[in-house]
Amino acid sequence: MNIDQKTVTGFGDEWTRFDQSNLSKKESTILFNKYFSIFPKSFLNLNSIGVDFGCGSGRWAKHIAPSVKSLYCIDLSEAIEVAKFNLKNNNNCIFIKTDIENFYIEDNFFDFG
Repeated sequence: MNIDQKTVTGFGDEWTRFDQSNLSKKESTILFNKYFSIFPKSFLNLNSIGVDFGCGSGRWAKHIAPSVKSLYCIDLSEAIEVAKFNLKNNNNCIFIKTDIENFYIEDNFFDFG
């Protein structure tokens, strides 16, 4: 396995302590737009299924989830619990605590990641 447990624990601790709850909606949107400026927005529609590997606190997923059919939020760390809380109003989010090597889904299932 290609997993450094100290790194996983460190990110889990970081996103648990810095859960983005103090970030204003305006600032979050500005950061999202900068970070995703090259992402082809045509992938975001109510028929698309996406995946957020290493979703952390769900800070980006909260911007994507309202625009898609479903969004798989994958994280190996305890941050997945923060993402569940932060995205609790998005019924289309599926949360899975696992590593990418043990995550299996059939080919061509996702429209974007």
